[in-house]
Amino acid sequence: MVFETVERIRSLIDQAAELQEPYVRRICPRCEDPCCARVHYLFTEKDIIYLKLSGRQQTWRRQGAMKKGCWFLSDKGCTLSSDARPFICHSYLCEDLKSAMTKDAPALLSHLREIFKEIGMLRGQMWTEYLEEARIRDA
Repeated sequence: MVFETVERIRSLIDQAAELQEPYVRRICPRCEDPCCARVHYLFTEKDIIYLKLSGRQQTWRRQGAMKKGCWFLSDKGCTLSSDARPFICHSYLCEDLKSAMTKDAPALLSHLREIFKEIGMLRGQMWTEYLEEARIRDA
């Protein structure tokens, strides 16, 4: 049951990433104060469980010394594949991204918010299912 939930999350993340991609590609490289340069550790327990259950490489700790900003931000952008990023990296939309989306595709922002809301609900469901399956397995 939990693997069906994980697959639905993956599908929705792929959908959201595809919808955002043209805007991210256009806006983020020109940003003077990128959010990725201002954050540090973003993976939550649900992100780690999702990565484990989805079979993604668990790369929430980058090799090398600590640095300012996201450890996975390189001079060419994020070094993580879209499906290996923490949920916040998909769901956080800065004002510049929101403005560009609203200008080009007025319904897009609302659609993305609905996708993020569903992903959030499914992440909670995944957590519950994971704990229940662990309880049954350990009983």
